[in-house]
Parts: sequence; C-alpha cells; structure tokens
Amino acid sequence: MIKKSILISLFFLMITSCESDDICPESSQKTPRVIITFYDISNPELRKDVENLAIYRLLNGEMEIFNEINGINTDSIAIPLRDDESISNFKFYKNFTPIDNTPNGIDNHIFIDYEINEIFISRACGFINNYNILSFYNYDPSDPSTNQVNWVLDYVILNNLVTDENESHIKILH
Repeated sequence: MIKKSILISLFFLMITSCESDDICPESSQKTPRVIITFYDISNPELRKDVENLAIYRLLNGEMEIFNEINGINTDSIAIPLRDDESISNFKFYKNFTPIDNTPNGIDNHIFIDYEINEIFISRACGFINNYNILSFYNYDPSDPSTNQVNWVLDYVILNNLVTDENESHIKILH
C-alpha cells in the first residue's frame, strides 16, 4: 500500500512539475522561408506567372524536388534556405515536364548567399534561423563557363533580411 501511494505521489509530482515552456505551441515562430516574386521583364511593376514552375534543391550533387512547387503556375513562391551552410543552390525550371524521372524544361541555376542568425525562442521550441541575404545569382558563380542566363533575366533583392514571410525578399524578372 505504501509503495502504491509513493508511486502515485511521484506521478503527481511529475505531472505538476512541467512548466509552460516545456511544450512548443504550434503557433510559435518558425524559421522563415525566402519569398520570391516573379515580374514581367518588359513591365517590371507587373507580376507575371511562371508557367509549369518546378524547383529542385541541389545538395551534395543530388537534385531534390520541392513537391509543393512541382509544375505549378504562380507569381510567387516561398522556399527554405539551408541552415547547415550559408549558400543555397537551386535549379528553377520553367515549362517543366518530367520525362522518365528526369526534369525537362527551361532551367536556370539560382544561388543565394547569406548569413545565418540563430535566435533562441524557448527551451521547448529551441532555435530558429533568420537570414541576411548577401548576394543572389541567376547563374552558377563557381563555374564561369556556365554563366548563361536562361529565363531568369534579371533580379532585385527587395529585402535582405529574411525574418518573416510577410513580404517579398527577391524579385525575379522574366
């Protein structure tokens, strides 16, 4: 009987000893994605859909598609930046159609160089990252022989600081 009351007391102590910050609420701040909007090159104030857009992340020589951006028509996207390195490397495909699991369409290499700033949220939620965009390239800057621009004709960094997803960070003209 004494063992049972000790166990019940220990269980009650464990339940009541939890603090409010031991559980990360679903509404807590998350690492923001970079927001990219697409505009018409002939009228830079007019947003313009990209037809059949697909985006692949290049990581360790492998291409990984973003399933939510796979053959869509859109004038804006939100994509996550890497948090283990200060550069993200993508292939943007316009008029995308996969053929035998191989991407097909007009592609453009995209590189985003940035600083990573870790921010502590709480003990339960841990850290998130904010980013400071240093540069954006619409070609592969590591390989001068591939500095071709395909369909991403120009760009403007609208907001270097990626701290939320409420406004566009990069404007792409095509």
